[in-house]
Parts: sequence; structure tokens; C-alpha cells
Amino acid sequence: MNDSDVSKREGTLLPISDEQEKLLQSALRIKIMHALAGDPLTSKQVAERLGKTPGNVHYHIQKLFEGGLLELVRTEAAGGIMQKFYRSKATWFRSPNFSGFGFRKEDTALHFTTRLSLSAEELTLFRQDVMKLIGEWEAKATHGEEYGVEMIIGRLLHPTDSGDSNGGERHDAP
Repeated sequence: MNDSDVSKREGTLLPISDEQEKLLQSALRIKIMHALAGDPLTSKQVAERLGKTPGNVHYHIQKLFEGGLLELVRTEAAGGIMQKFYRSKATWFRSPNFSGFGFRKEDTALHFTTRLSLSAEELTLFRQDVMKLIGEWEAKATHGEEYGVEMIIGRLLHPTDSGDSNGGERHDAP
């Protein structure tokens, strides 16, 4: 798979069900989805990349595969063992029911708002930059507590306008 195929797949928001959303409520599973975004890998290869135990990663890969978030690309016999190579269907997701984390004040590590003036092209570039940054951190082998990242980008309403612009995107979702 070439770099443009990977970036095309990573920029696509995959519509997911409530059950699939539950499968993605784990930082390790998100890391697995990113590890499998490029060339197909075995669970052992993913475990090595993430510095995790093969049994733990295999369990999560099976759950993601059963949930329809991974595809089995090929199988190969190696030393009497059948190796399965998986690829993620996406690394960005759209859930119609995602409503945010609802952080408690004492658990909030950072909260800020800002305003930007952006053309349509600049908005596209800004969104791509944000998605790339978040994707890079999701894919890293990190250790520690899990944190949720919630971001909403929307056109501000003028005082005379009204309406709800919550689009329900998730990626854990920019």
C-alpha cells in the first residue's frame, strides 16, 4: 500500500454502529487500528510495534475483527502455524450517537476555546493538520493513564441565527 492510499484511508470517516463504538472505547484498540492502517500485519507484529504482549493484542484484534472494524487480508503458513494478516478499515469514525465524554472538572487536563477566521480551503487544511497530529499520538506506543480528546470545529452562528450544528463525528473524532 502506498502513502497516498494510507492517507486516503486515514482521512475517511467510517460510519460505525453503537456496538462498534463500544469496541473503540480503548486507547490500545485505537493504537491497534493505527498500527494496521498501512501494510497488513499479524497480531504478533502489532504487539512488537506497540510493546505489548502478543496474547493481549491478539485478543483485541479478534474483537475488532469480529466487530467488523478489521479485514483479514491474507493467511500464510509459517513453520506449521497459520499466520493471519489484518488491516484496519479506517482510523477515523463517525457515530450518530456520540455525545462526548462529559469530563468532570477535576479530571480535565486542559480546556480551551478559540476563534479562527478560515476560508473553506484553510478549514480543510486545518482539519487535516489536527487529524494528523491526533493520529500520530494515537499511533505512538505510550504508557500511562488514558485521556479523552474531544474537539468540535464549527462555524459560529451570528446572534440572529439559530440551530444545532452537532454533526456526531467521532474519532475518537475531530
